[in-house]
Amino acid sequence: MRTTLMTLALVVLSLLGFGIVLLATASSVRAQGLYGDPHFFVNRQLIWMALALCVAWAASRFDYHWWKETPALSIGLYLFVVLALMLVFVPGIGVKVKGSYRWLGFGPFRVQPSEFAKFMTVVVMSVWMDRIGRCVRQFWKGAVIPVLGLGVIAALLVLEPDFGATMVVCVVGGLLMFVAGTRIIYLLGFGAAGIAVVGTFVLANANRMERIRAWLHGEESGSAAAYQLKQALIAFENGGPWGVGFNQSIQKYNYLPEAHTDFIFAIGGEEFGFLFSIGVLLAFVLVLVCGIRISQRAPDRLGRMLAFGMTVLLVFQAGFNIGVVTGCLPTKGLALPFMSYGGTNLITAMLAVGTLVNIGRHVDVSDERMHTQVVKNATIKL
Repeated sequence: MRTTLMTLALVVLSLLGFGIVLLATASSVRAQGLYGDPHFFVNRQLIWMALALCVAWAASRFDYHWWKETPALSIGLYLFVVLALMLVFVPGIGVKVKGSYRWLGFGPFRVQPSEFAKFMTVVVMSVWMDRIGRCVRQFWKGAVIPVLGLGVIAALLVLEPDFGATMVVCVVGGLLMFVAGTRIIYLLGFGAAGIAVVGTFVLANANRMERIRAWLHGEESGSAAAYQLKQALIAFENGGPWGVGFNQSIQKYNYLPEAHTDFIFAIGGEEFGFLFSIGVLLAFVLVLVCGIRISQRAPDRLGRMLAFGMTVLLVFQAGFNIGVVTGCLPTKGLALPFMSYGGTNLITAMLAVGTLVNIGRHVDVSDERMHTQVVKNATIKL
């Protein structure tokens, strides 16, 4: 297990390092134009990264069994996220950007509660499924109650609107219910109902429908989303196998919108070429392998579910982001974990990594009562 944890740590640190390098080049033009400082976004991201590393360290030392042994923790986390998602609509507290209420303002910094909703979904769903045990096959405990919990979060996310976060929360929550043992018929029924409800909101949202048409019809749609995708593909074409070189990107000169956030992968493909793109894909494959291995060897059901959920949370977002940037999926605002600009996303990603490390450190402890002592001993040594 030590090898697995070391591999996971090295992969994540590599992605963080490449992310800073990419951000330095991808954001320089926009930062200079908006703030007169080409390093504005990089400097802010470094601050967030320092905080995220501290959070990951704390998560790796926080005994995950406390989520189960102290129900007030998971309940409090759920209520905290619900409150934060509601506060985004409060004038003076919530910040509206491009027609969406997704952020809370704290001076010069903004926090996106939907990112914490993703982490919370994994924790609360895992704790609930572990606590009900064999009752997971029952309709009320195994299906209705967890779906209602997810439904509240999904409803608040749709109202923002943030369909990307809604999709992540529902997919991760649904998969956790599936691996826990919820009956397939219940999952299919509630899943169909959820898709129908969210689909109705998507059909009523002109911006989302424009993105879908852009994906289906390409340049013929004449939309901004089609233009964005075209510019991303041009970036990959410019890069070829070896790339145009560091800081030599053409697309970052305001040709490719969101070059430093959702579409940073395209700038990496342009400057460092096809080999970089394959390298990032392989890095997330390694994250998947390490996460599944930790989940398989976790000492208890809660650990297995938490590790599985955190792994899916990271890899699903990465896969969807790469699919969007390469034109395989409709344009959707999901960041590339560890690499895209954004503090809240980075913190929640590192929370997931810290939780995986925490569980991995308990693999060789056979007595559950000794788990907390393992964490305390490690903390004392440090």
